[in-house]
Amino acid sequence: VRIADIAALPLVDFTPGWAIRYAVDRAFRAAGVDRSTTFEVNDIVAAAELVRNDLGVCVMPGSIADRFPDLPQYRFNHHAPHWKVMVVRPPGEPSPAVAALLRHIT
Repeated sequence: VRIADIAALPLVDFTPGWAIRYAVDRAFRAAGVDRSTTFEVNDIVAAAELVRNDLGVCVMPGSIADRFPDLPQYRFNHHAPHWKVMVVRPPGEPSPAVAALLRHIT
């Protein structure tokens, strides 16, 4: 899909401050496309529920969208949002909880 096509649809967006929102804002600016947000949420499941009930579309990373296999996914053909996911932690041996988290996400 094209960013301009998404701008014409009701958009379910995340609140400012979310990394997803930052990446989506940056992608629309890079494409030179204005958009308006129909629904602003601070929860991924709430976003999926709005989409599931045909109230809008939502831009999210594929890794998150994969959690909702009943919702179709469409890739952007140009100016796709992108982000880096990083983990920071203090130096030294990680605590058991941090070690478990690192095993889970790597």
